[in-house]
Amino acid sequence: MNIKLNPKIFFLFSFVLLSGFAIASSIDGLNFKDSELTKIPYFYLNDDEVISQNGKSILLNDNDSLSLVNLSTAGKEPLGLISNYYAIQEVLLLKDLQIEEMEHKKFGQIKIQTTNKKFIKFQDFQLPDQLRTLKLFFQSKDSQNLLKNFKTIDLRHKDKLAIGYY
Repeated sequence: MNIKLNPKIFFLFSFVLLSGFAIASSIDGLNFKDSELTKIPYFYLNDDEVISQNGKSILLNDNDSLSLVNLSTAGKEPLGLISNYYAIQEVLLLKDLQIEEMEHKKFGQIKIQTTNKKFIKFQDFQLPDQLRTLKLFFQSKDSQNLLKNFKTIDLRHKDKLAIGYY
């Protein structure tokens, strides 16, 4: 059996095959963009709405089960609270601590609960100084021993911190 290859049919077949591959790749690329959008950090705000990292309220499907950081505030704008969250989380990562809940009270106290049930307290108008103090403490040699079995860290004292234990 002798089969002849017609160049026109071969070209047409190749074109159809490659264009199908290009379409499939672009659809896969769209799915990749959708999965990238789901990686944008979201937060629970006051236990009743979900907001994005830019402070805008969003709706999620009921079947989306997300483990989100809960932000609670009494009057503070969500964007300011989110900004404080990122500043605090950056320092806490030095000791592998992750924020689970962040509460901002009317009188300016910021109370953090970590995923391993540790509590850290700040005062909002002193936050940059308190974060600097906490970072220096975390980087010190003494922090290794002082942070064994701690329950709370209170940074609301001028240039000092108080550590509570179990």
